[in-house]
Amino acid sequence: MRSLLRTASIIFPIILLPIKTHATVIELNTYLGGSEGKLANKPALIYKFSDGSQQNRCSIITTENYLVNAKNRLENINLSEPNFYFDCVWDGRYYFLSNRHRTYAEVIIKQPDMNFPMSMHIEAKLINIIGEHAEVISGDISLRRSKK
Repeated sequence: MRSLLRTASIIFPIILLPIKTHATVIELNTYLGGSEGKLANKPALIYKFSDGSQQNRCSIITTENYLVNAKNRLENINLSEPNFYFDCVWDGRYYFLSNRHRTYAEVIIKQPDMNFPMSMHIEAKLINIIGEHAEVISGDISLRRSKK
């Protein structure tokens, strides 16, 4: 039996293809503005960010209550937090949080002081419908809208 397997592996070599590990990297640096909305039928706040382009954008939506009680840190791992959601439309693809794949979103809110306005630092790992991953990163993004 061993010689048969050895012969088969010579005749039909096994080709190992690398697993796709490349992820789209989304670098946010621009606050586009905020609005009010609803999440799980509760009042919510929506914040929009981009890389400065018109077609690429990410959104944070969080209930007002969660935002107030989160102690400056919003977190959602595999859709475990119903009061905070994060998604992106990037290069024509929609990336989102999932409870079937390892995904997360974390937002650190930096409160304003005399020298700096309120800002957000964002990190996330999202997925799209065909299984492609996106890694979202940002520096501290001021929540002041830039003048055009």
